Amino acid sequence: MILSGSGKVRFDLGEISVEAGDVVLFHPFEAHVLRNDGNEDLDFVDVYWRDGEAALDAAAKTTAPRGPIFVFSTPPTPNGDLHLGHLSGPYFGADVYTRFLRMKGVEAYHLTGSDDYQSYVATRADADQSTPAKVARYYAHEIRATLALFDCEVHSFQPTMGDDGYGEFQAACFRRLLSSTAIDLRQSPALFDAVTGHYLYEPDVSGLCPDCGGSAGGNICEECGAPNLCHDLGAARSRQSAEAPLVGSVRRPELALDRCYDNIDRHLRASGVPLRILDLFARLRRRGNFSVPITHPSDWGLPAEGFPGQVIWVWPEMAFGFLYNIQALGRLLGRDWKAEMPGNDWQIVHFFGFDNSFYHALLYPALYAEVFSHWTPRIHYHVNEFYLLDGKKFSTSCRHAVWGKEILSPKTVDVVRLHLGLTRPEDERTDFTLDALRRTENEVFQGIWLNWLDALNQEIKQDFAGRVPDAGDWSPVDRAFFARIEIYRAAMERAYSDEGFSVRRAAAQVCDFVRDCVIYRRAQDYAAARRFYPARNRTSLALQTTAAAILAPTLAPLMPRFARTLARGIDGVSTETWPRSVQRLAPGTRFDLGPVLVFYAKSAILI
Repeated sequence: MILSGSGKVRFDLGEISVEAGDVVLFHPFEAHVLRNDGNEDLDFVDVYWRDGEAALDAAAKTTAPRGPIFVFSTPPTPNGDLHLGHLSGPYFGADVYTRFLRMKGVEAYHLTGSDDYQSYVATRADADQSTPAKVARYYAHEIRATLALFDCEVHSFQPTMGDDGYGEFQAACFRRLLSSTAIDLRQSPALFDAVTGHYLYEPDVSGLCPDCGGSAGGNICEECGAPNLCHDLGAARSRQSAEAPLVGSVRRPELALDRCYDNIDRHLRASGVPLRILDLFARLRRRGNFSVPITHPSDWGLPAEGFPGQVIWVWPEMAFGFLYNIQALGRLLGRDWKAEMPGNDWQIVHFFGFDNSFYHALLYPALYAEVFSHWTPRIHYHVNEFYLLDGKKFSTSCRHAVWGKEILSPKTVDVVRLHLGLTRPEDERTDFTLDALRRTENEVFQGIWLNWLDALNQEIKQDFAGRVPDAGDWSPVDRAFFARIEIYRAAMERAYSDEGFSVRRAAAQVCDFVRDCVIYRRAQDYAAARRFYPARNRTSLALQTTAAAILAPTLAPLMPRFARTLARGIDGVSTETWPRSVQRLAPGTRFDLGPVLVFYAKSAILI
């Protein structure tokens, strides 16, 4: 209740102006901030009360976000193809999330691209005795092919090389950034190879993280997520020679992050980031004054205007590249989305690995505030940890990987997606093994899922000519199972929704549900009772066909190919829209799962 003065209230859906006499009511858990934007005191009274029932009701609801929603998976570095470590993280997560939103009728798009100007591309070109441009083009093509094999739907794939408009937009953003009060031109310490004299950063140097003391690469520590400036690494080692690197200096523009902390803090509070990112921000603030260069001496990258021999650092470039990708998508759709004028109605969702947290959640909001003062970004973040291969991190450079193309085909992609879902590294690191993947295929998908569907399909075919029977007598067990189907549907909706998004939880829930279906079926599988009490048997089969039918749409974000094949065998079932509730199949509905059972009948994981 505003007593005097005026201000603005920012909440989940935007911002409103308030003045004396206004009353603003919020639902439980609705984040909001009141800010005084006038020259006099803003007096208000804040009233709250505890209502357990209302709180539980609010916590149980899932909100359908308003579009347009731009879901970004981190643009992959085209220094190699995608392996299962890549696929399990941002690309799988963004694909599942976008598919679900579109089923809910939300205008949502999955965007990514190839991060062509990464320094790692130049490193790979040196190793291959090629050029960075050739390496980037080749692997960008391979990456797109692997995403297609993974059934990962991408609505805009934006390369950063070869587009004049992209370079012009980046140059304009760089000029605007240089005029910011948070940018200083400094002659600051930098690291150089003792033998070649080359400037060292990113893949060219490693050492001990100045924040956690663990092993770190140049500019970022993959273990704790903290940035470094290379010269502050402990026991620094150059990739180019065995001699200890030397500290020199370079004149370049730097972003004083400490001047941006208030903007970053406001953004993080509004976006609801995971606590681990808040911890990263708190650790960064403990450093006090901290500046990061926005250019680096290099011959690979977009030229930094006014700084000969230097290029725009690829991470600030990526921040503005996201906006250019939205504009490029708009051109395809006939929409007037302008990168230089991002809209306050845009909602952005980022999927990335924790090692990129500093860039996405801390650096990018700071850059946006300096370049687009009119824009209040609405960004949500979904972060995954590292996926391990036999106990060690997947690695492109070390060739420690299972590559997507080695294992993906139309017949295997659903099992791979199911297994990656069950083992996806969301809040903790998880491990992939080929033996575990084969167990998921043979013991879970083949041994439980397909065996249940096959037994159900045979009984419907033999006793009811491939048509769903009408239910008869209902026992308490039948009523409980029917309720369980709706509980499952609602649980899957929450696992796909922003409030509780978890591919791992969704995959576990569908496996638990199919096991419940098998248990329910076994409890009804008594031949004499089926003959003597046919009305009870009809109810059991009607409920099982309903359970099979609800699998198709609820699996569509997770396993789209299998879901579509399953839906084709049951009349009236669609994977295009999300079911608002469970509806029993009408008696007489065609039920023929022969095609799906034949296609997936034999084990297909061969490597």
